Amino acid sequence: AAGLGAGPAMIGEDVSRRTVLAAWMTKTTNPFLARMLVNRLWAHYFGRGLADPIDDMRSTNPASNEPLLNMLADRFIENGFDVKKITKFILTSRVYQLSSDVNQSNELDEQNFSHARWKAMSAEVLLDAISQATGISESFNGWPEGYRAIQVWDNRMPNYFFRIFGKPRRVSVCECERGTEPSIAQALHLMNAPETMSKLRSRFGAVRRLVESNLSESEIVDELYLSTLSRFPTTDERELMVGVFDDPASSRQTAVEDILWTLINTREFVFNH
Repeated sequence: AAGLGAGPAMIGEDVSRRTVLAAWMTKTTNPFLARMLVNRLWAHYFGRGLADPIDDMRSTNPASNEPLLNMLADRFIENGFDVKKITKFILTSRVYQLSSDVNQSNELDEQNFSHARWKAMSAEVLLDAISQATGISESFNGWPEGYRAIQVWDNRMPNYFFRIFGKPRRVSVCECERGTEPSIAQALHLMNAPETMSKLRSRFGAVRRLVESNLSESEIVDELYLSTLSRFPTTDERELMVGVFDDPASSRQTAVEDILWTLINTREFVFNH
């Protein structure tokens, strides 16, 4: 047998075929594995591979930036296929840290990575984000209290949130099994899910803690923005949210619940950008 671009492999009786295969795959003169892996890593962090679709690495489907893909592959090989090092290199790059804000020159760009792409968070990460923002952890049948969604490996466990937000059941090795497209069902569930409402109203959650604190209304709004969007509100946003407390039909508790519910349902909270 022979690998692509290699001569026939000499396999002795005392040598495992897997060892020979692994040696060929990681050979410095073999570009296929390194190019494929760095392209998949790039797609994972940017939402699109340099060569797209990521499984189509034919010469007739060149990468949008061939020199960049080659450089990443060479660096990956030089560092002994160290995934942590190439990941750090990608994540500390200027292109990864670009803003998702667009201008007239790049608003239609889908392949040159001139701005960050909005990418839906996975079901597990989003559920954990909601739990963290509300201060109430999710309960999973058969699992100890306090477990996070990303720690739940049993894909057969019935969970409506997991299902509508695309967590795969892992019956296939294809990454396409995980759903990533937003849907109306997802939006409706975020707005109306009784589990989310109970977390907002819990006497042990973040809402009650803020309601019973000595913080001013403006300071409460700041806390809610920081805990959900990791930023302070703009002047207009603060004015709008503080105005919620002025509604005579709303109590301090209801106002904080409404503001946190609103922030959890924003595109900025649900998407990685």
